[in-house]
Amino acid sequence: MRHSYLSVLGKPFFSIGGQVHNSSAYPIGRKGNPQYEEDSERSFESVKAIGGNTIAVPICWDAFEPEEGAYNAGYVHTVIDNIRRHGLHGTLLWFGTWKNGQMEYTPSWVKKDRERFPRVLCKDGTQTTVLSPHSRRNLEQDAKAFRAFMEILREYDGKQGTILAVQVENEPGFYAPTRRDFSEAGTEAFEAQVPEGIRQLARTDCGAIHQSWVKNGSREQGNWKEMFGSFGAELCSAWAVARYIDEIAAGGKEIYDIFMYTNVWMDRNSDYGWNLAGLEYPCGGAVSKCLPLWHCACGHLDAVCPDIYEQNPDAVRKAYGIYEKEEQGWPLYVPESGLTSVNAACIFDAVGKHNAIGYHVFGIESCLDSDGKLKESAEPVMHSFAMLTAASGLLLPGSGVQERYSFFQSMGQDSAFMEIGRRRCRISYAGVGADYAGWVPFDYHHGKESGGDAFRVPVSLNEETARGLLFRMSEDEFYLVGHKVRLFFTGEEPEDGSIPVSWMNGQHLAHSMEFLCLEEGHFEEGKFVTDRVRSGDEARHGIWAQYDCGVVHFVLGK
Repeated sequence: MRHSYLSVLGKPFFSIGGQVHNSSAYPIGRKGNPQYEEDSERSFESVKAIGGNTIAVPICWDAFEPEEGAYNAGYVHTVIDNIRRHGLHGTLLWFGTWKNGQMEYTPSWVKKDRERFPRVLCKDGTQTTVLSPHSRRNLEQDAKAFRAFMEILREYDGKQGTILAVQVENEPGFYAPTRRDFSEAGTEAFEAQVPEGIRQLARTDCGAIHQSWVKNGSREQGNWKEMFGSFGAELCSAWAVARYIDEIAAGGKEIYDIFMYTNVWMDRNSDYGWNLAGLEYPCGGAVSKCLPLWHCACGHLDAVCPDIYEQNPDAVRKAYGIYEKEEQGWPLYVPESGLTSVNAACIFDAVGKHNAIGYHVFGIESCLDSDGKLKESAEPVMHSFAMLTAASGLLLPGSGVQERYSFFQSMGQDSAFMEIGRRRCRISYAGVGADYAGWVPFDYHHGKESGGDAFRVPVSLNEETARGLLFRMSEDEFYLVGHKVRLFFTGEEPEDGSIPVSWMNGQHLAHSMEFLCLEEGHFEEGKFVTDRVRSGDEARHGIWAQYDCGVVHFVLGK
């Protein structure tokens, strides 16, 4: 069964949270050591400080099966117990054959036996620190351990639903000085005929696979080199890795049908550097130019997910578009991302435009300082998580939302404009605007706008930017979550070329906005509950929102 969203016992769930540092998996899964307990508590307190509802914890093959055939069920139980004790949900990350294109988390008995568990070979015969995806023994050993893990997970949590999803491997591929495995099995695979599914993809795909096929003569059949030239080695490796992972996922789903995905060490959308597999990212992974092949090979995965660490907002937004293929059954889920202001803002594009089903930041313990307090640099992510938590009832299937609009501020930008139904909407990011005279209130909880920093636009990617989500329920009814934003609506633009007189002056335009309802609140079991009603001064200067306002509900007059 393919899943299109995360769920708890069948009920849709929007997951925001943090992935712990890699080695935090060991103390979270062990008992009886004061240092373990201290480290474990910091992981959970970090997720709570950032406002997450989910913690992502690795299940490491070496800790799960320290001796062949001896599976450590207590390790999995303890991880789940800790998640439950802190009132969170979890995702579990299977660090098996691959972790960041390497094999650090394989058991020592696997690492020692290179004949039984062969490595990827370089052209000169050098053995890499990566297990070969062309080896049945490697695959079967990993799959056997994974099935044992899934049996333990089903028995311990199947009726409680603490765990939302399982990640199958981590940033797979081989981060090594080669684009293919030069072993006998790897060479045989490279010289074999390209499978029909990939030949069909070459004819129909409009991306790098099709382009390399055309460049190399548009052959109807042939081996990987004959059909794709220099790109063939990477595609051959991607096909082997993708099928390897899909077979592991298939075996796991037979035991416990839970949301399963794998994640991607990205090629930066093929826009940077040498764009060379093995050198800049693990070869064989589901990078942008190989993603259609992965979708072809991995029918048992529910998502193939980008790890977002870019500091260029345009590159981040481009990645969302590449990995969200909802119409093809591939939802956008971001399992790793940076604790940055850029990421905090771009989340809104992922959720508003690409219907992301979940979003996590990585290295969650790093959001706290040595005194256990949230670092200032992590506040933008915390603000975004607070807004998404408030709006979570509007982000799930069956919410009744007719349309979502996302907006966030670019460097130097003071405002934006949107067409919303028959109305025009101006979004102000830097106060009401330089042409707007006089005192402008928020409420006594938030002080007032009085110039100075209130009208300053960001000039650095390290600064927090304004952003928000607008949900249209009907022609006139909306919900808003946002930070550092004010919305101004007009009526329909006249078609005769005239400009309504009330539009000539910003204050008159704002004062002429008529509300049938303007209130702040939150959702309980899918129903909106009013916490504060706005009117008078708080309603005369646009519809404003800060991260701690909850959800702003409003109905505009005609």
